[in-house]
Amino acid sequence: MTTIGILGVGGLAALMVRGLQGAGYRLILSPRNAEVAARLAKDHGCQVAASNQAVVDASDGVFVSLPAATGAEELARLTFRPGQPVLSAMAGTGLQRLQSVIGPARAAVGMMPGYANALGVGPSILHPDDGFWRSFLAATGPVQAFADEASFTTAATFGALSGASFAWMAQAIAWYEAQGLAPATARALVAATLRGNAEVLLSEDRSLPEIQREVITPGGISELLVATLTERGALTAWDEALTRVLRRIGG
Repeated sequence: MTTIGILGVGGLAALMVRGLQGAGYRLILSPRNAEVAARLAKDHGCQVAASNQAVVDASDGVFVSLPAATGAEELARLTFRPGQPVLSAMAGTGLQRLQSVIGPARAAVGMMPGYANALGVGPSILHPDDGFWRSFLAATGPVQAFADEASFTTAATFGALSGASFAWMAQAIAWYEAQGLAPATARALVAATLRGNAEVLLSEDRSLPEIQREVITPGGISELLVATLTERGALTAWDEALTRVLRRIGG
């Protein structure tokens, strides 16, 4: 059985552990955040190591979700084996920086939303396309691999897009509730609408403009909503917001 060590036992690590249940991996956790590590050990059968170095020594591959501000420095204090696969999910830590602190190990960078991965449906991105980590990430949802870091960094903004989508859903749900819908009904309506539309994009071969022409008909209510949002700059504001995120994670 392949052993994966997890450095940095925070929210993302906990969600990934949930998603990896039944995937055939043995998971060893760093002692960081002892309360969460103990809970994961009890609920999901993980092992908690005595130190970060003990995690590295016992693992076939190491998944890193340490705090971005200090993670690289923490990794630099550890000793990795030649060729040992290391995957970093620390936003803003590029491949070159990661490789420089893990020495002879094999570096890769990734990004995933987390919560959806716990349910086995969360998309992940990976650079470079490493078979070891592709198989690992595929256990928690679909994987997109990128050959160049510039494309990966652009795609990595989807982590922010994923989180922001919950804020958008909360706004829409609150509006329906204000109009008198029961909270459970409003939540189910918004969630099912987005899930259905996402399935259309994943399943249909037709282009997005073709789909839009069919669902946003002239003079219809969808056109009215889109026109109102456009007048207020609500749609183009997403471009500005994503650009700001890209600038931050791109350094």
